[in-house]
Amino acid sequence: MFAAGAALLALLFLAACASAPQAAAPAAKAPAMPAEKVYEGAGQSPSMLNARSFAIMDAVRKGVIELIGVGSERANQEKLGSVLYNTSNPNAYIKKESLETLRKDKVGEDYLFEIRVAVNMRAVENTLKANGLLGGESVGGAAAAAGAQATTAEGVVQLESAEAEVPEESGPEPTPEEKRFIARYLSQMTYMVYFHDQTTEDPFYMKAAVGIANEYLTSNALEAIDLEQVEKLKKDQQRLYEEETGESISMIQWIAQKLNADVYVEIDGRTTGESSAGKYYGQANITLKGFEASTGRLLGSQPWNSPRTFSTASEQAARINALQTSVYKAMPIVLEQARAYMAKALAGGIKYELVVQGSSDARAMSDFRRKLRRQARDVLTVSQTAEEARYSVFILGSLEDLADKVLDVAEGVPGLEDMYQVVLRGKSVTFNTGN
Repeated sequence: MFAAGAALLALLFLAACASAPQAAAPAAKAPAMPAEKVYEGAGQSPSMLNARSFAIMDAVRKGVIELIGVGSERANQEKLGSVLYNTSNPNAYIKKESLETLRKDKVGEDYLFEIRVAVNMRAVENTLKANGLLGGESVGGAAAAAGAQATTAEGVVQLESAEAEVPEESGPEPTPEEKRFIARYLSQMTYMVYFHDQTTEDPFYMKAAVGIANEYLTSNALEAIDLEQVEKLKKDQQRLYEEETGESISMIQWIAQKLNADVYVEIDGRTTGESSAGKYYGQANITLKGFEASTGRLLGSQPWNSPRTFSTASEQAARINALQTSVYKAMPIVLEQARAYMAKALAGGIKYELVVQGSSDARAMSDFRRKLRRQARDVLTVSQTAEEARYSVFILGSLEDLADKVLDVAEGVPGLEDMYQVVLRGKSVTFNTGN
């Protein structure tokens, strides 16, 4: 009640501000909401029918968020539950013929459904209007869906907000070709999952959680780095990590860079288990955090508390069932947060490492850097000696595109006409000036 009252006062204040005479021009009219919009949803229940219904309403909930905003949806959970979310006829809010089952599985004694469906936005809008719920902050698209509360049949899990705001776009507006590149880049990102290096949980369960997360990625046709690769690099390259970084970044971020991941996800949490009358029960309380591998900046964060899961096999199996439930619930939210953040951040360019060997001519290197900056979003000097110069170059293009730009620029710099490429790997390219 207090939250709803506070939201109302905030809206009145904003309305008063909007009517003030200082307004220079009317705001641009928001585009009309389509009659139908496709969303994905997930649901879990001991009843197959209920699990399907919960998945449908999870998709509908994302439509609600797009209409009224994250804050209003959070503040009105109880009312939304009574007038919409707990309806006995979820099909009234979807186009039934569009329903596509993405996953149907058994997790312990529960059924797990993941679906994609066209939500009837007009029906949702009418229900919200009839109950005085339409309004609030405007948050649209995938970022809004990712920023929502996660609602299950068992209750509500509050979202842990990302620790950093989505950055403003830097530089000029991307061209249509650059926008296509960003869309393609986002669809082809590589993900690495590992557990937090300071976790207090048994590594067995943390590795199980990583395996479950990788299973989620691959089942959704997303590129994932195998856990064995991460473990091998962590075991064999400790000294190299210390030499290269001075431990200025986490080893997990360093490994993600070495394995050419775009995004890495850290899992932390606790599992509990018990047995009673020959039956085994488990619960998992986890947090998933997504980071950009090249910068280490936080892209998204999502906690999840599983319901009490059951197994007739063992307590270990019950705990793993709980982990699977939590990971499969939290992963899509973190991935949506990461994609929404990256889509905004990529307007400033993708960060690549450029190494130039034989950089003894300081005047030529300074000229080269200035001219390269005109061809890129930004060029930052990391280090420079007579033997080698290192730069961070931000461009909206591939590493091959950067290599082409470097050669084009070098041809116009006296003393660097003989520059040639030495190696191109991951997100790093090395050239030699030929001097």
